[in-house]
Amino acid sequence: MRRIVFSLAVLVGLATPAAALAVKDGPNDGTLVVKNATAPTDGPDKTAVVRLTITGSVIGQVTGQSGRIIIDGGAKSPAPEVTGAGAPHDVKASDTAQAWTGDVDGFKFRAVGGTYTIVIYGSGVSLVAIGNGSVVLTGTPDSTTDGRYSLNGDDFKSLPGVATKPLVIGTAGPSSNA
Repeated sequence: MRRIVFSLAVLVGLATPAAALAVKDGPNDGTLVVKNATAPTDGPDKTAVVRLTITGSVIGQVTGQSGRIIIDGGAKSPAPEVTGAGAPHDVKASDTAQAWTGDVDGFKFRAVGGTYTIVIYGSGVSLVAIGNGSVVLTGTPDSTTDGRYSLNGDDFKSLPGVATKPLVIGTAGPSSNA
């Protein structure tokens, strides 16, 4: 009898956190995975690898030497965390956006549980995002080593050499961009 009571207590203890996590995920949430992406960081072709607006969560890293990230969570979202990039700098275009520049070792970041606009420049960009929003992705022109991405569980594709049109993460209802 004690074993049954103990087993039930353990199962209830495990089920409670799982249920709490499941409530946070919306039924229309989608995913974005970017692996080792690169875009030009200087010259006339300088462009962001990722331009992401999402309600949800994003974690990632930039391993290249010339990485830069701008995160704007507005006034209501939890503050993002960036490690390995020093102190943040204000961004002229927004009262709530901050920018970080990576050193030779790159940096890691996370923006969890809010609505964020994230722009990432550099090389070695990898991230995972879950939620609803849109993204524009750009790789390196004339290159097959510009990284890969998967959107909403689709197969991985090479990043294009020119910016994509805005791609939808998740669904706003019964249809999606699958």
